[in-house]
Amino acid sequence: MAKDKRILFDGRFLSLSHAGIGRYSCELLKALLPLDKEQEYFLLALRGATLEADLARALNERQSPVEIIEVDAKHYSLGEQIKILRLLNRLKPDMVHFPHFNHPLLYRGKFVVTLHDLTLSNWAERGSLVKRQIYHRVISHAVTRAQKILTVSDFVKAELVRQYKLPPRRIITTYNGIDPKFKVITNPRVLKGVEKYRLKSPYILSVGQWRSHKNLLRLVEAFGEIIKEERWKGRLQLVFVGRIDPKYPQLQEKVKQLNLERAVKFTGFVSDENLPLIYNNATVFVFPSLSEGFGLPGLEAQACGTPLVASSYTSLPEIYGDGALYFNPESVGDIAEKIEMVLEDNKLRERLSRAGRENARRFSWEETARRTLEVYREILYKEHRK
Repeated sequence: MAKDKRILFDGRFLSLSHAGIGRYSCELLKALLPLDKEQEYFLLALRGATLEADLARALNERQSPVEIIEVDAKHYSLGEQIKILRLLNRLKPDMVHFPHFNHPLLYRGKFVVTLHDLTLSNWAERGSLVKRQIYHRVISHAVTRAQKILTVSDFVKAELVRQYKLPPRRIITTYNGIDPKFKVITNPRVLKGVEKYRLKSPYILSVGQWRSHKNLLRLVEAFGEIIKEERWKGRLQLVFVGRIDPKYPQLQEKVKQLNLERAVKFTGFVSDENLPLIYNNATVFVFPSLSEGFGLPGLEAQACGTPLVASSYTSLPEIYGDGALYFNPESVGDIAEKIEMVLEDNKLRERLSRAGRENARRFSWEETARRTLEVYREILYKEHRK
């Protein structure tokens, strides 16, 4: 195989390494670069961005070092359309990988795009009419012009085929992986590290961003129903891990409305180093989302042996398999009932913990990288037919 192909990876989301697309970009690159010894790589990064230590090591230790190109062109900006286009036209890479739908509309080179979900298509309550129109224009162009479309679940693939009338052969499912740091912790001294967050067992855990489709208000309502019962009153906590989002005040307002301030804990952002401790100490992890392309937090919980109770909607049964107890996310009563079942039944908790750990073993970033590299090679070395 000729060693003259040049791949540019749009790594501007690496500045948000804690978020979904930033995490995907970082973990994929760490697994991909040692695997692909043939191609030459360029990495696009926002000026001044700090790369994760393991990723920086992977970039530097590669036999053919990766050239990092810094740009002042933020996501979804005019600079993205002008500066990135000018840069790509100057570099003339053989292929570009955009890890999200945003890309220069006038770029005419070969590219692959990763579409993680169609949440913005279905849940656009935050955006203005103009922003929604721009979004639809850009994503429609991406799915039309990309040589291949990568998705993170068969559910998203089916949505793309249905909504954009695409041939299934153009869409490749490459599941996300899971970081090895998410694992069962048995050392009691290590587990005590969770005390810095002032969490008291037993607690119900939720991890992720605050958005309407995450369905967190119904989770709060379900929790309110559970602690009305005498055996849980004053004993049980509901813990939300994730950045406190001033653009979504409804969650904290709901907690106040139901007089649950003493029982609901908001930790704010927690680093990946400490997150496994919080998972391991939780009695049950709840993922009530109405729409999800993959659902990584639930998988992290499974890897940590935390019993998982999850929504039965969209991609989640595909990803979580038989390692979760599912509920109707539009029914507060069903959410509360399934959580209580796990809280009260030791054998059920043990079964879910065992099945969850087994399910989590299906996913690795090495496999994600392997399948992604197959797509790269097909685009670079084979005549592509749409």
